Amino acid sequence: MNKKQKDHQSIVPGNSLAVNVINGDIVYALKTWKQKLKQSNKINRLTELREFEKPSVIKRREKLRAKFLNTIQRDY
Repeated sequence: MNKKQKDHQSIVPGNSLAVNVINGDIVYALKTWKQKLKQSNKINRLTELREFEKPSVIKRREKLRAKFLNTIQRDY
């Protein structure tokens, strides 16, 4: 968040995800709200909770990702 956004009146102190609509500027309010949601990782958490995933599947995916990242680092 840059200084202009930080000092903007649409920011609600004390509530990290709340945004006020000032002078009917709903586009700016929605843009700010979407950025806050993305930075807070709430959407990712909701998608994770949507369905159960076995711990073995999670470990397998993490191992594959680590292996992939390791091969990418060796190439450079």
